[in-house]
Amino acid sequence: MRTKAIGVVSVILVSMLATTHRRPEINVIDYWVDVRLPEFGDTVFVREFINFTRGRGAPDTLVLDLVGMTIDTVGVVYRDDPGSMCAFAEFAKDSAQARCPSASGPSPFHYDGHILRIPVGSRISGTLLVLDYESVAITYHGVPQDGLIVGTNAHGHRVVFADNWPERARFWLPTIDRPGDKAKVTFIVKAPPSWKVVANGARMSRNTRSAGTWWWETQRPIPTYTMVLGAGEFTVSTHRPVINGRDTIPIEVWTYPEDSAFADSVPFRRATEIVEVMQRLIGPFPYEKLAHVQSSTKFGGMENSSAIFYAEKPYVERRMGEGVVRHETAHQWFGDAVTERDWPDVWLSEGFATYFDGVIGAALDGDSVLVNRMRSNAEDYFKSDVTDRPIVDSGYAADPIKLLNANSYPKGAWVLHMLRALIGDRAFFAGLRSYYRTYRDSNATSADFEHVMEAASGTELSWFFHQWLYQPGYPQLDITWQYDAGAGQALVGITQRQKPEWGLFRLPVVTLEFRGADGRILRREVDVASGRETHARFDVPFVPAEVRVDPDGKLLLKVTAIGRR
Repeated sequence: MRTKAIGVVSVILVSMLATTHRRPEINVIDYWVDVRLPEFGDTVFVREFINFTRGRGAPDTLVLDLVGMTIDTVGVVYRDDPGSMCAFAEFAKDSAQARCPSASGPSPFHYDGHILRIPVGSRISGTLLVLDYESVAITYHGVPQDGLIVGTNAHGHRVVFADNWPERARFWLPTIDRPGDKAKVTFIVKAPPSWKVVANGARMSRNTRSAGTWWWETQRPIPTYTMVLGAGEFTVSTHRPVINGRDTIPIEVWTYPEDSAFADSVPFRRATEIVEVMQRLIGPFPYEKLAHVQSSTKFGGMENSSAIFYAEKPYVERRMGEGVVRHETAHQWFGDAVTERDWPDVWLSEGFATYFDGVIGAALDGDSVLVNRMRSNAEDYFKSDVTDRPIVDSGYAADPIKLLNANSYPKGAWVLHMLRALIGDRAFFAGLRSYYRTYRDSNATSADFEHVMEAASGTELSWFFHQWLYQPGYPQLDITWQYDAGAGQALVGITQRQKPEWGLFRLPVVTLEFRGADGRILRREVDVASGRETHARFDVPFVPAEVRVDPDGKLLLKVTAIGRR
């Protein structure tokens, strides 16, 4: 995700962001969502089937997040009940023509305007089910207060867009609305005939659908915050597809007609090449297609799985560049396919995408792209107001918007950059590929990532992850030096001057560059242990005129002073 205005949220969002923690024994397998979008007005009508499993000792109530909608009916779908199975089959075939009764008749439920509780009882046992899962059917309607935005675009045309991050799916979809519960999703959307509708996954057969109805379906589970649809009058252009083994991945650009030529020729000019770089470095593209969609998202870009939404204003003002496309495309691997288990680990999404913006740019246009990106990331972090907080910040878990800050983005990118320098390119990218393979379509924590990178590098890294993820701040170094002409040696003293509450940092490889007045240059490396003072002596066959610290910019640090003793 690229933020437009970090920390700017609606009153409604602020009041509803606290994560609802639920027992893990209930797991949603997929959501089937039948949506009627209005040509006039703001009311949407929805019918949803939810398929889920319950483990041993699981509660007998399905608890879902849903805010401010009106529930019409709720039913439990029993697979030993011909009537309710008929309803499910008709829904899957063509929901617009369904003729069966909803589920097995009305079921009791409790809805307080924020949480929907559906008793599912104990009638279904695993021995009765071929697939060992249960289902509920919910019909409801209302004007979403957030999450699904009905309005007009920058050109005055009517549009509808979902915008779910971080926990705004609950304003229009009954879901377990947290990043640790991923599921497949099917959207069957009825829209005005002149509109086009895009959503997650692949578009299903057009021949079985009535006019104005669009069917999109994922084959892999995705987080609820990326389950979206977009509807309006679009121009759709196709770019060269990506070949992924035997699969062909369509690359599409969905824009308002007025902005289509700009989009294809500037920000999305190399949309296919960006995916190909990530496939080469990390692994196969995780989804059925990739659609880049101009939208009304409040963020600069939103990494919705297989259907990335971008803010419309940069298109209209003709200032949108490729960087946001690289960032959001990288999210398809990190954030979407591999999702943080809970919000304090959001750097596993945002830090990764920020870093791979530069990595992809370097692969396409040369190493200077990454060098410049990391220099800019460092400056953004140094001048931020979060240097006194750690990256993994449980203090903001109840308000994830506050985690969209310089810790999760630029400092998170720097963690990866420093790790790469520490363990080397081969181990770094092998570890990332292993991390992707291991946690694809599921969730991971910072500890999971640490363990994978330790295995890939054969190196104990707990000290590295502890200081960079769980300590605030960064090292600030005073460097003093003198030259012993008789011994032909430079004596160097390094003092860590950062705030005491930040703690001390271990820097096992700090490069010092000695420069002579005659142009000679010599580099030496020093291990700065996790103590306040470090002293070192180096053979230098000339009198230095200058000493530079970390000349290649491999470390997130500031040198506060350099001087001769």
